[in-house]
Amino acid sequence: MSGVQVLVADDDRMQRTKLSVLLRKSGYDVVEACHGAEAWELLKENPIRLLFTDWMMPQMSGLELIQLIRGTDLGHYVYIILCTGKESKADLVEGLSSGADDFLSKPTDPDELRARLHAGERIIELENKLAREKQALTEIYASLSIAHEKIRSDLKAAAKLQKSLLPRPGTLQNLRFDWVFRPTAQVAGDIFNVFPLDSRHIGFYQLDVSGHGIPSAMLSFSISKALQATPMRGSLVKRFIPEAPGYQIVSPNEVVQELNRSFQNENDMYFTMVYGVFDTVSGHLRLTQAGHPNPILARRNEAPRLIGDGGFPVAALANVEFDLLEEDLQPGDRLLLCSDGVTECPDLQQQQFGMERLEECLNRGAGKPLEELMRSLEEELLHWHGSEEFDDDVSVLALEISSES
Repeated sequence: MSGVQVLVADDDRMQRTKLSVLLRKSGYDVVEACHGAEAWELLKENPIRLLFTDWMMPQMSGLELIQLIRGTDLGHYVYIILCTGKESKADLVEGLSSGADDFLSKPTDPDELRARLHAGERIIELENKLAREKQALTEIYASLSIAHEKIRSDLKAAAKLQKSLLPRPGTLQNLRFDWVFRPTAQVAGDIFNVFPLDSRHIGFYQLDVSGHGIPSAMLSFSISKALQATPMRGSLVKRFIPEAPGYQIVSPNEVVQELNRSFQNENDMYFTMVYGVFDTVSGHLRLTQAGHPNPILARRNEAPRLIGDGGFPVAALANVEFDLLEEDLQPGDRLLLCSDGVTECPDLQQQQFGMERLEECLNRGAGKPLEELMRSLEEELLHWHGSEEFDDDVSVLALEISSES
């Protein structure tokens, strides 16, 4: 390790000179100090990596110098060899306990000096390697921090876009709707919508893609796009026909059947959903449940009840048939769709919120406006969970038949 700066601290000029000459012959850059205080000043001002220090010196002893070095961050490790004529076991223990790395007996023997130097060089090289690795890790961490911040920014933008796709609470014809949406991450696998199919029919759905985060959100985007009620040929929810009016509203079970066919083997992901079509003139409701939590029907002046029989998740199995459920609704009736993140929402003791508590919440809000019911349900879920960070996506879509059209 020629070129390494070495400090020799010894109040005995002859001993100091002899050691310095041997070190310079070995290619070291040597600086000298005649006592501990001078050595300390040199250590603070120079990148000295190797120190030979006498034990007994004026102003500051070798042990005091060593303790000062070990108690100060100089930005690098100083390998310390304590030069002494003391040979007792107690003296050696005291020297090592103070922070010395090695001993060199006086008078200096050239062979012994070379052996001590080789040991010191190995430690210094190891420290250099660790410093380089630490610097590399620091640079990697800085790069990862920048990348992480970029991902966070992109996720926030994606979450904003996702929320913009949700319907604004309001009324379509005589169907009033509101919702609760609390994703577990910045983007969610839950999505829902309420949209007109024509002048008397309204379509609605809620779906929950397996997993969390970006992959689930991307699949939910794809599904929501497939469920758009466009007037173009090939729309999944409105089939083109040559006769007037030029289209046929597709039955919910057929829509889900086609989704199951289209999204098979989608990276081994599946999703649960409820898709329904409501006739605003007759009050007739048709819907299909595909592995999703049972919809809750709350008729005016009646206790809420579950409808549906479960069904299979979409894209989990090929060639599965999906049932069609039909109900006739009256003004004041409410239909609630919720993801499993609601009923399975845990409290601090990992007890689930459950369907019974959800129905109790609906009972308490039976006479309240729909938007007030949704806010109270959201507050109750937050209070139950004890945190605004949910373990699973939480989404609720509530529909109410209004007497207004």
